[in-house]
Order: sequence, then C-alpha cells, then structure tokens
Amino acid sequence: MMIKILKNLIFGKPELNLKEVFKTGGIPKYTFVSRNAIRLDILQTVKNKERALLFLGYSKSGKTVYRKNLFSEEEFTTVIFRCNKKSQISDLYNLIASELKLGQIITTTDTSGIGHSTSTSMTIKVPETFDTSTGVSAHANYSYAKTEEHAKVRVDVNFLCNNIHDKEHLIIILEDYHLVNPEFNNILSEDLKHFIDEEIQFLLIGIPSAPNRALKNNPDLSGRLKHINFDYLTSNEVEELIKKGVKHLNVEFSKEVIEEICNASLKNAFLVQFICPKTLELKGINSTLKKKIFITDTNDIYEACKEIAKDLDNDYSAVYDVISSGVRRQQDNKVYNQYEEVLKAIRKTSIEVLEKGVYYTDIATKTHKEFSDEEVAELIAAGRYKDKASFKGAITNQVRQAVERIESTLEKGSARDIVLVQDMKIFVMDLIFKFYLNWKEEE
Repeated sequence: MMIKILKNLIFGKPELNLKEVFKTGGIPKYTFVSRNAIRLDILQTVKNKERALLFLGYSKSGKTVYRKNLFSEEEFTTVIFRCNKKSQISDLYNLIASELKLGQIITTTDTSGIGHSTSTSMTIKVPETFDTSTGVSAHANYSYAKTEEHAKVRVDVNFLCNNIHDKEHLIIILEDYHLVNPEFNNILSEDLKHFIDEEIQFLLIGIPSAPNRALKNNPDLSGRLKHINFDYLTSNEVEELIKKGVKHLNVEFSKEVIEEICNASLKNAFLVQFICPKTLELKGINSTLKKKIFITDTNDIYEACKEIAKDLDNDYSAVYDVISSGVRRQQDNKVYNQYEEVLKAIRKTSIEVLEKGVYYTDIATKTHKEFSDEEVAELIAAGRYKDKASFKGAITNQVRQAVERIESTLEKGSARDIVLVQDMKIFVMDLIFKFYLNWKEEE
C-alpha cells in the first residue's frame, strides 16, 4: 500500500488496473455517465407518481446499472422481482407483501408463569352448640403472554393498495419484464392502473424488440407509462465515457478513434466498456502508464472488435450455428443458400430495423435483387428455372422454409431469447449478438 501511495505522489495519478477503470459488470466507478436528461425524466416521474416507468433497452445497455446507481443514491426502498417465463402474478404480489412485511396480525395467549389466587369461604352453624367457620382457598397460575403472527391472506391488487402506506420512496422493480407469459402480462396490465391511482410506483425493465410486450391489453394505460430508452448512448455520451476512462490510464484517443468506437459499439455502453480495454490490452497496456501515450490508428479498433467476437463465441456460437446450419452444406452448383441469406440480412440490416422484425419476404426480395438480369437469364437458359417469376418464387419459398426451420430449432434449444422468429419475422433481441455477427470472421 505504501509503495502505491509513493507512486501516486511521484506520478501525480493513482495507478489503476485496466479492468478497474473499464468495467463490463457492476457499477463503473470511473466511467459512469449520468445521462442527465434521462435522470431528470425518471426523478420527475417518480415525484409526480402519475405514470409507471418502463425502461427499454437491449441486454447490457445499462438499464440495471443505471437504476442501481440512481435509486441507491436517492435512498429509495426497492422491491425487486426477477421475471422469467414461468412467473406468476401471485409470485410478484407475495414477494411485495413479504418484503414490505404486510399481513393481518392475530393475537394469542397462553397460561403459565405468574401466580394468581382466589378464595371462597362459608360458615356452618349448629344451633345452640357452636359456630364453625371454614375457608377454602383455590390457587392457579396464569400468564397473559401476547404472541403475534402474520396470518395467510389472499394477496391481490386490492390487498396491496389497501395495505401499502409508506409510498413516498417505494419503487417496485420488475427485471426482465419481456420474459413474462401472456397471462402475467394481462393481469398486470389491468392491475397497474389501480397501483398508479394509489401512487404506488412500478418500474418495468425489458428489451424493446420483444413483440406483444408493450402492455397494450388495457386501453386505460394509454399515457400512463413513461418510456425511457436505454438502447443507445449519444455520440457525446460515448465520448464522455471514453475520456473519463482513458485519462485514468494516462492515455488519449484521437477523435477518429473515438468515432470508430462509437460506430463499432452501436453506441452501446457495455460494448464501449469492452472495446476500450481490449484495444489497450492488445497494445500491452494493463494499468496506468507513467508516460502519456496517444492512440490514433483506427485499425487498432478493428482488431479489438475481432478479438471481442472471439471472446463472445461461447455465448453466441450455438445460435449462430442454428441460423448458419445450411450454409456449410451448400453445394458447389447451388445458386444461393437461403440460410446464408438470413445471416447476410441480419448483418446488413440496422439494429433499429431488426428490433422491429424483418419479414422473410424482405430477405427474399434483397436476395433476388443481388442477381443481375444477365445472371437470371443465364440460369433460365441453363434450364434451372422456367422464367424470372419462377426464379423469384423459388427464392421466396426457400427463404420461408429456412425461417420456419430456424424458428422450430430455436424453440427447442434456445436457453434465452437472442433471436426470435414470430409470425415469419426475425427479431434480434440481443444487440451484442448483432455486434458478434458484424465482427465474426468467416469460417
């Protein structure tokens, strides 16, 4: 410790480890960006208690980090419920009652301990002889020890609304809300109006691309949800995050390098925190430098992204294999491969479009447009297709079959929703998977 203090005095900067500065887990001490516009929106909503909060953002977009930092700092009482596909509304309500120690108190007594005496007496008279008086005494031990217990009650929206009294700093948080089943969603959609009327603040945290998760079941909720979008940092916020970090390491990135990190990271906070240390690590920098250096070559960012894609292989290779399964079986004489076309569509389509879903016919249309009129004419002349219409129809049909097969395989084996196929649309529900595809080197 003394050596480290002396170094700090000599070099003027505390010596920090690379992974201390840029953190991909927990609350980043050195690189946390407050995002003031979002902060003010959240605190104003909580103060007014007129709407439930809905945090939308991809996995690792900073939603949980931000709510931990903000609500801990503001000294809120939080009840946190972690949703999954099997969650029942009763699980949520019972957790709230348990955490807030709600319930009916009943009183019982027992009889032991303190002494208490009673006595009776009577007089017997024998005429003209004598008087006899006898006393009969009774002694019993009693105590009135008061015991209390919480009786089991039916915990529903009415019970909670009637029994939650300390609402000023209470936040009920549902993590991974996008995973809940339709029944849970339907009930909460109805009950949420009552909670809002009673000024009980809810915060729902989910991802934006999950279809049918927008709480549309209750028309009365229109205007009663405050959407906070965490998907993307602004360019200025990315720059602030980077500069906050590298200054602790005695490093400076050029404007061009910062712009490249901004583009490659899809403006995602987690990926920015991942790309920066990987870039420095590849250059042999693992802690605060004695002498300041400048990073100016954008190729350093490309190499870092490729290495990160390798690091992510364990997380995403299974889903990648499902989508690309037909590519490896492609025959030399095959005109195109429908699975490869699906992969290309995900790679080339912006994440903003992918979160809304890409229909299979859109993929087929793009595939068809990649063939020139001359190439199509040659295929028809070779007898591969009857005419242009049959060529286009074949592409559409084969892409549809590929999407159907991907849907079936994902439903059987996917542990969590990374790519979702619904109503013949492909949704990318994990922005990091999009980054992985962008930088994964072809096999």
